[in-house]
Amino acid sequence: MNRYTFKGADLRKDGPRLRRFFNQIFDPEKVGDFAESLALHFPRMEGRSWFLAEEDSSGEIAAGCALIPWKWRMENVVLDVAELGIVGTGEAHRNQGLMRRLHAEFMEAVREKGFHLVVIQGIPGFYDKLGFRYALPLCAHIDLPLHAVAKEEPGNVTFRPAGIGDIPFLVEEDEAFARANVVSAVRGAEHWTYLLTDGQKTEYGSEFLIFEDAGGRKGYARLPRFGFGSGLIVSEVSEGISWEMGAALLGYCRRLAEKRRKPYIRLDLHPDAPLSRIALASGAVLGGMYAFQVLIPDHRMFLLHLAPVLEKRLERGLFSGYSGALRLDFFDESLDLIWCGGRLTEIRPGDEKPCAAHFCVHRELFPSLCLGHRSWRELQQTRPDIFPALSDTGSRVGRVSDPTESLIDELFPPRRSWIYEQY
Repeated sequence: MNRYTFKGADLRKDGPRLRRFFNQIFDPEKVGDFAESLALHFPRMEGRSWFLAEEDSSGEIAAGCALIPWKWRMENVVLDVAELGIVGTGEAHRNQGLMRRLHAEFMEAVREKGFHLVVIQGIPGFYDKLGFRYALPLCAHIDLPLHAVAKEEPGNVTFRPAGIGDIPFLVEEDEAFARANVVSAVRGAEHWTYLLTDGQKTEYGSEFLIFEDAGGRKGYARLPRFGFGSGLIVSEVSEGISWEMGAALLGYCRRLAEKRRKPYIRLDLHPDAPLSRIALASGAVLGGMYAFQVLIPDHRMFLLHLAPVLEKRLERGLFSGYSGALRLDFFDESLDLIWCGGRLTEIRPGDEKPCAAHFCVHRELFPSLCLGHRSWRELQQTRPDIFPALSDTGSRVGRVSDPTESLIDELFPPRRSWIYEQY
């Protein structure tokens, strides 16, 4: 460790260094070009967003990662989200504990700045040792063979490239998408400006299309230039499209796929999205799905921030005006959620006293539950350490008066969520 200096980035001079370092680490992928683009152009990125280990003798970067800031919306609450991104260590500097040190500094910054969630889109089976758990859907493979798509799309739908002038419309489309999902990304005009300009120069660069029918109804779609698989990828589509617009878009994509010698169309969309339903009804095959890996740095802070969401859920159901305590037992610690007249008034550490509602959930299962990725019953199928404690340990007669199951059902229901990329 004495061979290295740990620091942030000087964005005036470190952009080219980041490009060289990460391009070398991830060759042949141009991850370094993406890193430089984020450093110089991405909204809210700053020198302190980078965590670098620099070798003293050479002055070269030995390891690095970035804190990429997001804003996600969960119903009517906005979450500050820190993505652990662009993680790499030079081959000559591995097994030195550099990434453990950088991750510790990353998490210190997360807590200092009050981020509600930390996420990563990283490789499978690696980041669980750092506390990350799969908790939100990411990266779908809905594969549609070209022969299942009509060669000619409906002629009253026109297509053109999206431009800067379309940004107000694209922001409105994000708002419509948020209303259809419990958790979604918040992208403002500055994000769309990046996507349509500097973001085009990275491996995340995409074609953005605006399409419009004869009645003036508009939609948009995103077609990444690179991605998993050999198909033509569609990774974003307006939520409110008609069947005719969806059929026209698939026809457009078929002609584009044939021109580019792509063997199929791949929809990287939620299976319940309108275009996904059209494609599945046309013979598309739903393949595997990956997931965001999520870490909650402070459970109490996170739940307090979610209070408006939780209160609204109780107000709509069996527990309108509820007063009482619900204990979330993580086994190594517990939190008591104190309700008064349907309002979450306090969250305090649990104690040894009995609680009217007592729910046990291992902390590594909690992100998936509270973000709506899985119901507690779905999680219980493979993990029996999630259960309503009073019902499982008491008599069956006692279950009639135990509100735990129904409270958890209403506070943490499984719901559709999807995150559109911001870069």
